[in-house]
Amino acid sequence: MTSTRTRLLALALAGATLALVPGCGGSNSESSGPASITVAGMPTSRHPEELNNFNRNISEFTKANPDVKVVGDEATFDVRTFQALLAGGKLPTVFYVPFTEMQGLIARRQVADITSAIGADSVVSRINPAILKVTKDASDHVYGVPIQAYSMGLFYNRDLFRKAGLDPDKPPTTWEEVRAAAKAIQTATGVQGFASMTKDNTGGWVLTAMSYANGSTIASADGRNATVDNNATRSVLEFYRSLRWEDNTFGSNFLTGYNDTTKAFAGGKIGMFVQGADAYKVVVSNMGMKPDDFGIAPLPQGPQGLGTLGGGTVAIINPRASAAETRAAIKWLEFVNFRKYDSEAEAVADAKAKVADKQPVGDPALPLFDQATTDRYLGWVKDYVNVPRQNYAAYFATAQTLALVPEPPAKAQETYGTLDTVVQAVLTRQDADIDALLKDAQRKVQAIIDAG
Repeated sequence: MTSTRTRLLALALAGATLALVPGCGGSNSESSGPASITVAGMPTSRHPEELNNFNRNISEFTKANPDVKVVGDEATFDVRTFQALLAGGKLPTVFYVPFTEMQGLIARRQVADITSAIGADSVVSRINPAILKVTKDASDHVYGVPIQAYSMGLFYNRDLFRKAGLDPDKPPTTWEEVRAAAKAIQTATGVQGFASMTKDNTGGWVLTAMSYANGSTIASADGRNATVDNNATRSVLEFYRSLRWEDNTFGSNFLTGYNDTTKAFAGGKIGMFVQGADAYKVVVSNMGMKPDDFGIAPLPQGPQGLGTLGGGTVAIINPRASAAETRAAIKWLEFVNFRKYDSEAEAVADAKAKVADKQPVGDPALPLFDQATTDRYLGWVKDYVNVPRQNYAAYFATAQTLALVPEPPAKAQETYGTLDTVVQAVLTRQDADIDALLKDAQRKVQAIIDAG
């Protein structure tokens, strides 16, 4: 799912018969002259600080690589329009997709094989193997560059916790504690204690994460069989029912997406909800929540909990790009995303620039590299960290130990969309038959998988 998301995000973030946009090149052969690439994800003028950072990256990159021309493009991933964008040939050279899209794109040959463009000394080759695996096929060929990874956690408002007499440094570790905290927040402050996204595939995404935390996946490991109708998912829906119909701590709007819920949380209108850790930037930097009010805890685990859902963003390259353009795109991705991990000077320069642009340094995220590399980077930029990392101690403590469970390996987004309606039904109908809903969802998801 998109996060920073995001989600998204931020979420943060190609077709075999694509017609190319200007500058993408027209074949897989070498072309003469400088390589020209278009790069998706350029921030709009509504976010001037992020746009400044994007343009600065282009300026610095072209200074270091005068043989490459980079043009920004505002295109971003949207599950409702992505396939049309592919079919219409409007993707830039570099585009960003959720982890869930990769295996389908690889199977349909809608994304470039970049294995030969990754050198032995490339930073890409040192990405955590468990994360890089999402971009590979059965032959170990690489089709994308993970630029950001997240794990799902429990977002909570530290200020509301204090007002409710709860210790913000000791967030809930069980779902029973989440329920009790939701009651305490709503009783003391009148603010909705707990929330969940419910539409645009986000309801099913969160339901899946909570199913993992309660003991079951929603698809077999090979992606061939749906396992939606299971006791863990049933227990999550019963949890929702309790908060909605018994405690009345689930609010009154049950058709909300990523932006709706994150905006409400940033505005102090929600006490807790489940989200990807990468959404810190969206909630704090873009939506104005006070950094000291933002809290994130590990996703609470049931007695049979499997861990937490992990996902992220992958940069893909238009398969019609020339070899020179592909190499230029890899250079761009490494320059923008990874140079700070190999050079103290680059790390400090990047941190200084982000602080000047009012962007976070040291925000909670799932490390792409090993702990030693991550710790070295944080040591280099310690004087520029502008995020109260001590407030996220519980999350950081389990970032390397709480098991990461991947998203469904086949038809994940379609599965999430099907589960959206199940979540909506439980929250809007007091007499909703959870067993019947799950049985119906099981049948529909299996049909989606079988359709291939």
